[in-house]
Amino acid sequence: MNDIVSKLRQGGGTQSDGAVIKLAAVRMQAEEAVLQAIIEVESAGRPYDDKGRLIILTEKHVFWRELPQILRAKAQRLGLAVKKWSRANYNGLGGSGSDARWDRLEAMADLHETAGLRSASYGGPQIMGFNAELCGYPSVQEFVLAFAENEANQAEAFLTYLEKVGLLQAIRTKDFRAIARRYNGPGQVSRYAGMMQAAYKRITGRSAVSTEQTGFLRLGSEGYRVKALQERLVALGYHVKPDSDFGPATRRQLIAFQVDNGLAADGVVGPITSEALETAVPINAQPGGTRENMTVKDLRKSGSQTVKQADRLTNLGVVGMAIGAIGEMLGISHLTSNVKTLQDVTAIIQQVSASIDPVFALIGDNKFLAILAIGGAVVFLAHKIKQRRLHDAKEWRHIG
Repeated sequence: MNDIVSKLRQGGGTQSDGAVIKLAAVRMQAEEAVLQAIIEVESAGRPYDDKGRLIILTEKHVFWRELPQILRAKAQRLGLAVKKWSRANYNGLGGSGSDARWDRLEAMADLHETAGLRSASYGGPQIMGFNAELCGYPSVQEFVLAFAENEANQAEAFLTYLEKVGLLQAIRTKDFRAIARRYNGPGQVSRYAGMMQAAYKRITGRSAVSTEQTGFLRLGSEGYRVKALQERLVALGYHVKPDSDFGPATRRQLIAFQVDNGLAADGVVGPITSEALETAVPINAQPGGTRENMTVKDLRKSGSQTVKQADRLTNLGVVGMAIGAIGEMLGISHLTSNVKTLQDVTAIIQQVSASIDPVFALIGDNKFLAILAIGGAVVFLAHKIKQRRLHDAKEWRHIG
């Protein structure tokens, strides 16, 4: 039985008197009613159940992602983890405050405490455990214990999260569309922004009027103008998907463009940024901007993590090929199961098996030939990864 989950199950959480919102509004230089409206919409659920326990919801697909690879198969067998989200993941959990939810969290934490705690959402805001650091906590353990203590900690963490993800300016200017886009994701911007505006009107008795300039493209914007912006950024060498949705990825690339061109890095397409976009020269056409002579060695020297990981794959593949070749030459008929290098190479089989299945058909049961084939496939895969990274770098697709 996990100690932290056992402590959480004891309950005892206390409700908030709202003072934390007043203090946060002063600190953030924002209108208190805006923060109240956001929390009302995004924290619509109760912070605690009838026993004073945190409202929680576990996520199997997140647990799969958070677990060390070596534990994923076991978690899957136990019914605790799956690769992808589906509604079926919640079967048997019951409603809000059910013991079944706590039983599942405890089983997850028993298998791996940190991964388990990071794979559930908590309290009124239903913030995922993996966001603990963004909420101002050094560990997910401290995060959940603070949430269990009182509702004020939950509100403070939620507002800290909004600040950390770059929404302070949107809060100050009552830009509810930007807030909804960042917190609720694409597809529900209008719905959640409308709910926040309605809550603000109920709280204050007046409609929310954003102090942002109307007509400017920003986080939460959508439509053909956003797609045109994205296509222009791509043409200039900034890597973003033209999908008509001004999300965090588009904002990051726009800010990169603004920084590169000496503009105010606010992530908003105002008149000055719009003019700069029209007259800008693509990065690879600027003086000193060519990367035609760049090599994988240059990327390695610059500290590319992609190349670093691909080099590790290359080394594993070469070792696998060597073991396979030596074993075949010596006619060894069995493998030593505790050789770590063989385990590392074998762990990559799933990633490359589709491309070497025809080879396995020819190999039959010869294990050393199989390792030789796997090693060769891994080396080839690593080479392709490095070449792709080099191509992207030459096209300036990795900015910042």
